Amino acid sequence: SQFRGKPVVLNFWATWCPPCIEEMPSLMQLQKQLGDKVTILAVSEDDDNNAYKQFVKNHNIDLLTVRDTKHNSELYGTFKYPETFVIDREGKIVRKFIGGQEWTSPEIVDYLKKL
Repeated sequence: SQFRGKPVVLNFWATWCPPCIEEMPSLMQLQKQLGDKVTILAVSEDDDNNAYKQFVKNHNIDLLTVRDTKHNSELYGTFKYPETFVIDREGKIVRKFIGGQEWTSPEIVDYLKKL
């Protein structure tokens, strides 16, 4: 609810997930490209807090990240990582991506700008 008023890209990922690691640079680039027009929230599903913190540090992750210790991703029906939900300004899920994406692709950037 604290992000209501602008689109949110809610990404569930883990440090042990190769496609998650692959897409992380493009998620960071997307945030830089769209600035404050969109909030990207990267939610780590790691059980190991040290692995999560070390990954964020080693990869210079400059996104808003949190660790989901209670595995709330299940509330979204998430069963595979990465999974990403696009949530509109009113808080409604409008799109879901399963698997790694190239987040700076023209189609995705254009879609997010129109939200």
